[in-house]
Amino acid sequence: MTFGFEIAPDATGQDASRIRTHGEEYDAAVQRLRDRGVGGGSWGDDGLLGPLTAVYADCSAAAVEALTGLSSVITGVGDGLRAVAANSATTETDRTREIGELGGASWG
Repeated sequence: MTFGFEIAPDATGQDASRIRTHGEEYDAAVQRLRDRGVGGGSWGDDGLLGPLTAVYADCSAAAVEALTGLSSVITGVGDGLRAVAANSATTETDRTREIGELGGASWG
C-alpha cells in the first residue's frame, strides 16, 4: 500500500485480546488494592499521626478510584480494537465480493 493505512484483522484481533486481558488483570490488581483497604492503618497511631493517616487514607482511596478508571479504559481499548478487526474483515470481504461482481471476475 502506498498511502493511507492498512489493518491486518487477524493481528489486530490478537492484539485486542491481549490488551483486553491486560485490562482484566489490571482490574484484578486494583480490586486487591481495594480489598486491602486504605493505607496507614498499621502505623500504630498514638494521636500524633492521626491527621497524616486521614490524609493518606483519602489519597489512597482516590488513587484506587483513578486506577479503576484506567483499567476500564484499557479494557475498552481492547474491545475497540476487536470491533476494528471485525469491521475491517467484514469490509474487506464485502468489497472483494462487490468488485468481483462488477466485472464478473473473481477477486481475492
